[in-house]
Parts: sequence; structure tokens; C-alpha cells
Amino acid sequence: MRKISFVGVLPVAALTVFQPAFAQTEDVRKAAAKAKEEHITAHGRAQPLKDSAVIGGRLGLTVQHNPATINVIQRSVMEQRGYAHAEDAADSAPGVSSGGSPGSPAQMMMRGFSGNQVLILRDGIYYGPTTMVNRPLNSFNLESVQVLKGPSSVLYGQGAVGGTVDMRTRDPAFDGPHANALVSYGSFNTWNAGVGGSVPITDTLAIRSDFSRTSSDGYVAGADPHSNDFTTTLLWHPSKKFTARFSVDYLTDRLSTYYGTPLVPLAQVHDGVGGLLSSSKGLGVSRSSLWRYYNAKDAKAGSVNVTPTLHLTWQPTENMTFHNKTYVLYAKRNWNNAESYSYIGSAGQTDAAGNAIAPGRVGRDRFYVYMNQHQVGDTLDGQFDFHVFGMKNRLVVGGDAYYVRLIRNRGFPDATYADSVSLSSPESTAVGSFAGEYPYTKSPTTMVDAGIFMEDVLTVRDDLRVVGGFRYDWLKLDRQNYSQSGAFNPATSFQGNYNPANFRIGPVYDLTDNISLYGVYTTAEDPPGSNIFLVNKGQFSRLSQSRQGEIGAKGSFWKGRLSSTLSLYDIRRARVLVATGVDSVATAGVQKSRGVEWQGDLTLGKHWSLSGNVAYTWSRYGSFHPSASVNASGNEVPNVPAVTANLWGVWSRVADLPVDLGAGMRYVSARKGDYANTLSLKDYALVNLFAAWHAYRGVTVYGRVDNVGNKHFIQWADTSYPSEVMLGAPRSFSISVQAGF
Repeated sequence: MRKISFVGVLPVAALTVFQPAFAQTEDVRKAAAKAKEEHITAHGRAQPLKDSAVIGGRLGLTVQHNPATINVIQRSVMEQRGYAHAEDAADSAPGVSSGGSPGSPAQMMMRGFSGNQVLILRDGIYYGPTTMVNRPLNSFNLESVQVLKGPSSVLYGQGAVGGTVDMRTRDPAFDGPHANALVSYGSFNTWNAGVGGSVPITDTLAIRSDFSRTSSDGYVAGADPHSNDFTTTLLWHPSKKFTARFSVDYLTDRLSTYYGTPLVPLAQVHDGVGGLLSSSKGLGVSRSSLWRYYNAKDAKAGSVNVTPTLHLTWQPTENMTFHNKTYVLYAKRNWNNAESYSYIGSAGQTDAAGNAIAPGRVGRDRFYVYMNQHQVGDTLDGQFDFHVFGMKNRLVVGGDAYYVRLIRNRGFPDATYADSVSLSSPESTAVGSFAGEYPYTKSPTTMVDAGIFMEDVLTVRDDLRVVGGFRYDWLKLDRQNYSQSGAFNPATSFQGNYNPANFRIGPVYDLTDNISLYGVYTTAEDPPGSNIFLVNKGQFSRLSQSRQGEIGAKGSFWKGRLSSTLSLYDIRRARVLVATGVDSVATAGVQKSRGVEWQGDLTLGKHWSLSGNVAYTWSRYGSFHPSASVNASGNEVPNVPAVTANLWGVWSRVADLPVDLGAGMRYVSARKGDYANTLSLKDYALVNLFAAWHAYRGVTVYGRVDNVGNKHFIQWADTSYPSEVMLGAPRSFSISVQAGF
């Protein structure tokens, strides 16, 4: 494929088109700006590029003047479009797609990278490697979902190359009591409910609490996901110079235990479903296996997560501000499943009991993991405004440190197949117990990091800014492995000390007050990629290294009713670590990615709005050997579509009635499903319809139909489970009532 060249590209042309409804930012002072926000986002409108975005750094730069691609999906947009979870909202950003499995839930792909190369934050806090700790989050508790594209080492101390997603919870308000409620019912016996409110206790003290619950039978019956999320925040603002924010987030969940649908040889199974995939090995999906549940009937994939945080802000002078953030995280997670499903094509295979597995059945494994995580961290920074040779300058300097202790107990049967089930009518059997699983093997891992950082913006002229940043870390990793007998295993255990140093630098030039061009160069280093809590001695010795170059344009016209952004990027990442089994990883090689992302929003009068985005991604491996038997050099990266596109249209106050009508379309092009590129997942397009009836003041009834055409498609192919694929959800409906006072 011909490579993209960025030389000589001037992205001004994009400024004649529109920017999506989510393209802007959350105002960090939500309480003070509440009335303004409600006016601007009444029908899912975006806030202007002139606002700052919390995810964009500590300098307080507006979206227009931040040399990075930033998308913010506001609460009003999530409500209007019916996004029940945070990853649904993130999917609406240009070039983002999500998937994963219960073993690595809520994975996201950005700019050709996924898994731990997309950093997930909650109110700006890093919880650990994405593939281990990320959970689907209920959108009811959130004010916004913010997305930052590209490496974020300088900002967050982690080398995630693809991007960063930050779920921002709601803050209390001082302008009076507020209450919110939600109840929703939909296909597959899916329930969503939430209740929350904000109360000013005094003129300087306010509290907000939100509770939400989701539950479902799952579009694959038996998967039964559910979650409960309670968030509460106490905000104390005794003076203009000091603010204290104490919050607690308590989440319990049971993930969907649908791990996938087995691939079968179409030469033996003749009821293959067309339009899903193509395979050079002759594999496909049997029609008899659609929406079948192959896991054990008592499968588990649950967690308990508790996170108290304290944010302090002190502004002793107009030109000086200090901020401190302290947090503690405790999490307990467990997986107890039959996760891998392999079609048995010939005689000769046996299960753990020694019974022969008949050809045509599906062999299953067992996978047990019990995990405890303790984490504590603190960040302190100071912001200083001053002049340098007559030029305005804002400097942020600070440091942070965190301690993570993760204990991972696990067990696997000695046999390749624990048992087997029918392909067309899988038997409902228990998880059971098999030889080799007990006692569990134990691996405590400790990661301690301390870092110093700085960010700076120098206003050279009124129309020219130079933005930079630097971070240096002292990272210590201590991985201990114990055998089933409890003996320490020095052959696989190790300790390591690492010192990543990274920077970003880039100018922002204003063509006009509302149109800006930017360029930025960013570096990143991190433990190389896959799950650092799986790595053993000898599997890596140096941090991975990444760099990104990006140019772009941002602009708004017509008093903010027409806006557009465009970005072009080039990323290279070396020493990529990949999983080679359920309990091991290996350094594989190099990954490269180039692409273009555009987004736009257009508002026509009082009643019509259009929002859309499109992204093109070219992502390939360089010299890349994920296993001894696979040479993926030059291959496409799995689960990375070349093209993704979203389009929404909303007709508000139809015929001056209290009714809104809307439609959305999402397109995802073909992707590869494995490192060897023998499996190709077909492209798909989904159409969604939604409507809103503003029944009473503050009360709105929403209706939504997803996948109107009932399109069969594959959402994800997990490379850790090469014998199965994850089907996307069929057509579904939901109706909800939301109230806010």
C-alpha cells in the first residue's frame, strides 16, 4: 500500500466543514458555568473550541490552542444518543473502536494501537494496565468522556501511544439543589437505572451523590452482565483562593461472560454465515453457533473497586496556583471461566477425564485468576504566570509518585481440553475442578514510580504560542513468582529499574481569532506494551520507545455554529511486547501507524444539526515476530480498520412540538483478526434511530433502536483467543425516562 506523506500538507481545507457534537470540552468549573452549558448543549450541541479541556494538560489551554487532538463527549450527548457505558461514548470519537473480551474488558483501539497502549483514567487517575484493570463504566455517573489522541507520557507518566480516555464524574453545584433520575428498559431484558443529586449544605460546602445500576441477560443468553456504581463528592470552597474536593467511587460488577463464538472449518461444517469474515485457512462461523453461550453456567468475571481521592487547589496570588491530588485504590477481581473454544475436527482428542472428544464438538479450557490490587499515589504541581523578555509565559512544574501492589493467583488444568460441548446446542455444565489447577500459583508484583514534570506555554506573539513539556521517571518493578508448592521461583522472578525521559514540543499559530494551525512532536517510553504484570525474567530488559509527529488545524465560523478540526499523524513504536500465552509474553518488534482524522459539526437554525467524523489509519508491523512460528513483519495490525466513520443528524422541536428525532450511522472497514493476517473481518455499517419527547419541564422520554438492519458482524478478534471471534450485538431497542430538576 502506498504510504501517506505529510510533507507540504496544509490542513486549512478542513476548516470549511463541520465539527462533531462531542468535539469540545468540559468546563472545569462546572458549577459556575452550569447555566451556560445547559444553553449550549440543550440538543447535544458541543461547547466551543475556546474552552479548556482537563485531559489536555495542566496549562489550562483551550482546545483551539492545545497542540493535540482532543474530543469530549458531553453528558447531554450521551443522554440524547443513548450511550449507556463510557466506551459507547468513546466509540463516537473519530478513529476509535472498542471490543475486547471479559478477560480484557472494554478495550479501545486508537491510531492503530489497543490494549495497554490506550490509557484509561478515572478523574485523571491511573489505575494500572488497561487490559487488567479497566471496567465498563455506567455513563449516568459521568459528566463527560474525554479523549486525547497520541502519546501521553509527558502528561500522565505512562507511555500509552494510541491515546488516553478520561471518565470525568459529576461535581456538586452551589446554585441550589439539583436532582437527576433515569430508568431504562430494552432488548435482552436490559435495565438501566440511576438516581443522583447535588445539595449546597452551606455557601461554601456542597455535596453530590450518584448511584447507577445496569443489568442484562446479554445478547448472548447466559452472559448476564451487571454493575453498580456509587460516586459521591464533597466540595468545599471557603474562599476564592482555596478549594478542596473529596470523592469516593465504589464500583461492583459482573462482566459479560460471553468470550466468543468458535471458528469452524467450512469444509466440514456447511452452514457458514456469509459476510462475517474470510480465512485463508477455510475457517468461518456456523449459523448454528450464532448467539450460543459456550462458557460454563456458573462462570465468573467480577470485581469490587473502591477509590477515595482528595484534590486540593490553592491560589495564593493571581499568578500562582498549587494543586495536590492524593488517592487510594483497592480492587479485588476474579475470573473463573471456560474461555477458549476449539472446534474438534478429527478423532484423537481427549478431555481432562480421559474421555474421547467426538469430532464436531467444541473443546473448552478452564481459566482461573484471582487478583488483589492496592495502590496509593500523590501528585503535586505549581502553576506560575510571568513574562520572559516581555512575552507571556505559563509554567507548570511538579512531581508525582505511586505505589502499586498486585497479587495474581491463577490456575490452569494440565489437560489441553478440560471438557467439550456441542457446537449447535452447548450443554449447560459447571466450571468444575480439574487436575493441575490447585493449589494456585502466586505472582505478587510491585511497581513503584516517582516522576518530575514540567509543562510550559510561551506566547511569542498574540497569534503564536509554543507549547512544551518534559517528564523524567524513576520506575522500579519487582516481579515475584511462586510455584504451586509455594516455593519462590528465582528463574522467572526479577527486579528492574528504569528511567524514562520524554518530551513534547509544538507551535500553535492563529490564522485568525477562530482558526489555528499546530504541529507537535511527542516521545514516549513504557514497559513494552502487553501486560507488565505477566512479564517474567528475560522477556524484556529495556523500555519500549515511541515517537509521534502530528500536524493539524482547528477552527470555528458563523458564531460557533460551524466548526471543524483535522489532524495528520505518524507514529513509530519499537520493542513491542505481546502475549504469547495465558501466562507469558515476549518482545516482538516494531509497529508503525499513520493516519488522518477529521471531525465536524454544523447547526442550521434552531432545529437542525449535523455531526460527523471520519478517520483513516495505516498501521503495520515492521520487523515483528509475536511467536516462534509467526513472522508478522509487514503485516496489518489486528483489529485496526483502515476507515471508521460516524454521522448523526438531529431534527429538534419537530414542527415546534416538544419532540426531537435523530439518526446515526457508523461504518467500520475490514480488519485483520490475527498476527499472521490469515483471518479478515468484513466491514460493516450500522444505522441507529433515536427520538426524544420532552414530556414535562425537566422530564424527557427517549426511544432508541440500534442496528436497525439487524446486521451480523464481528466486533473484535482477540489474538489471545485465536480459535474464536466476538460477535457484535444484533438489533435492539430501548426506552428510557430521564428527569432533571
